[in-house]
Amino acid sequence: MIEKVAEFLKKYDIKKKTVLAAVSGGVDSVVLLHILNSLKNEFSLDIKAIHLNHNWRGDESRGDMEFVQSLANDMGLEFYCDTLDDDIKKTELCARDARYGFFEKALEKFETNVCFLAHNKNDNVETFLYRVIKGTGVSGLVSIPAVRKPYYRPLLNFSRCEIEEFAAKNGIKFRTDASNEDIKYKRNFIRKNIVPEILKINDNAINSIGSLIGIAAEHNEIIEDYLKTIENEVFDKNCTDWAHRRPLIIRDKFLSLKPAVQREILSRYFKGLLKNRDFKNILKIQNFIIENENSTLSVNKDTFLRVHKNGIFLYKKMSK
Repeated sequence: MIEKVAEFLKKYDIKKKTVLAAVSGGVDSVVLLHILNSLKNEFSLDIKAIHLNHNWRGDESRGDMEFVQSLANDMGLEFYCDTLDDDIKKTELCARDARYGFFEKALEKFETNVCFLAHNKNDNVETFLYRVIKGTGVSGLVSIPAVRKPYYRPLLNFSRCEIEEFAAKNGIKFRTDASNEDIKYKRNFIRKNIVPEILKINDNAINSIGSLIGIAAEHNEIIEDYLKTIENEVFDKNCTDWAHRRPLIIRDKFLSLKPAVQREILSRYFKGLLKNRDFKNILKIQNFIIENENSTLSVNKDTFLRVHKNGIFLYKKMSK
């Protein structure tokens, strides 16, 4: 596992850098921190251990934070943390948004562009299943990418079992989050109830689904290359909306494309703007464009899609 992480660092040329390691206290992130620490001299890394206390579990949450701080101190690493306010909603989405907000703040504080996250192969499969159940396009099948700068995930090709075995063999202590057992959270439900049933059909399902995720990633690269060849015809990059910096879509060029290509263009066009870019939502936008020559569609609370003559563009509602 250490050799594979070293190969990952070489592949992405991560050396002589200040880097962040997000550590929750769980086995995945603690193992990742141990591995990075073992490689820090070889790659001249200045590692900062960062931890967000979600403040959901009282003393247990504080115990996680103190554990990570002690671990960082033992390794001689700088420790940086933050604690969420009590009034933040205790939902998976709010927790995720808060984490990435904290990561962004830490990246700015330490003036770096590398943050290591400890997602593993099981996390990827669980995300894949969640998206399939909720509804997704081909791009969504990729689930969790190994790299989406500034975030890097060196353990993505290792299963949770492999990581736990590494911890056991190396005497690595970690914390267990009791909330991971609560199946009211959808991802916990998938992990605890759905994945075990899938493994009854194929005990190698984690690797099989992982292979499919890899194939989807390769196909997405092919699609991306193809879209680059046609985007100059479909987009007028001299005309962009001021709020979102999206180029104007030339309607007749867009309509000349195959329906599947239209949807792929729209999915990418609304990335970062629509939280839910599932098939149903993209199809709704596609049908609106096809059926209307002069009309407006509400995209979210303050953004609208306008079809006017031969142009398709976004505009933001002005606040009073």
